[in-house]
Amino acid sequence: MGIDVVPVRTKRQLREFVRFPWKIYNGNPYWVPPLIRDKMKFLNKKKGVFFEFGKAEYYLAYKNGELVGRIDAHVDHQYERYHDEDTGFFGFFECVDDQEVSDSLFQAAEGWLRDRKKTKLLGPECFTIYDETAMLYEGYDSVPTILLPYNPPYYHRLVENCGYRKAIDWYAFWAPNNVKPAEAMFRVRERVLRRNNIQIVPLDMKEYEKRVKEVKVIFRDAWRDNWGHTPLTDRQFELLAEELKLVLKPELTYFAEVDGKTVGVIITILDANEALKRANGRLFPFGLLKILFALKRCKRLRVLIMGVLEEYRNRGLDIVFYLDTMDNGCALGFEGADCSLIVETNERMIRALEEFGARRYKTYRLYEKNI
Repeated sequence: MGIDVVPVRTKRQLREFVRFPWKIYNGNPYWVPPLIRDKMKFLNKKKGVFFEFGKAEYYLAYKNGELVGRIDAHVDHQYERYHDEDTGFFGFFECVDDQEVSDSLFQAAEGWLRDRKKTKLLGPECFTIYDETAMLYEGYDSVPTILLPYNPPYYHRLVENCGYRKAIDWYAFWAPNNVKPAEAMFRVRERVLRRNNIQIVPLDMKEYEKRVKEVKVIFRDAWRDNWGHTPLTDRQFELLAEELKLVLKPELTYFAEVDGKTVGVIITILDANEALKRANGRLFPFGLLKILFALKRCKRLRVLIMGVLEEYRNRGLDIVFYLDTMDNGCALGFEGADCSLIVETNERMIRALEEFGARRYKTYRLYEKNI
């Protein structure tokens, strides 16, 4: 019967698209199942936030009648306004170890994008650079932290054999609680705060809405020159702020203020992935209880966001933020924190993390191809 690649047209097919990874990762101790309900909503072309500024096509691959792969192709009009109109994207790639199947999936995605005048393909992005992005390249021996992907090592062979090459790598660093910063770092901290008249203030959840607005301003300023950056829409930001409430660690989320003005932020969240594993994709009937129970016992953190307004950069605020997060995180009994994702070209941040004793423990890769 051969290989058939078909576009997703029905809710039943979309559910197959969402549930297919369970076939790939059955028995894998490091994979974290996504919440099925959330993924169905995220991929809904009538309700998903991405479709306010983008378009996508989902594909399923069948071999001899058996579901063996999936992929999506999408265009991002935000990216087009900020970068170029030549680039399209692929994402949500999952596939059995079969080059023919992989080739067929990419041929479908590339054809859809060529019909929309795209000449370059970048991915995986699901859907944007600030959603789940890139493909795990190194570091397969542990569970990724929350919001980071996992995939089999053979995916790289399948993708590269389809003509894709490295676009850029992103790093995840692990900062364990047994690394104690040198006393000199604390003296640097005091000097930075004194010279710049800066106060470091932990998050008060009563001020959450106000702080979200401040983070939005900092994010749009501090990330605008980052590799692949596209601005988040107001609705994207609102949804992100709502989703983070459950996993945010207020005691380890800090704002830097100068004369009452917020000039920098570092946001740390609980690594909820071990909790999500217990739910196995379902909130009901008992998945939510399992997640909430496991979150109370969570001992791992992820430093999700760190940014400073342009006029206050290169003054040592990054040192202050990392020092306070590591020192107070240890005091609260956490095993350590994942700091990610750091693009490979950000030498200053990589050097700062290494000076604090963090080690690079995972690498994620984005691929590109001229089509």
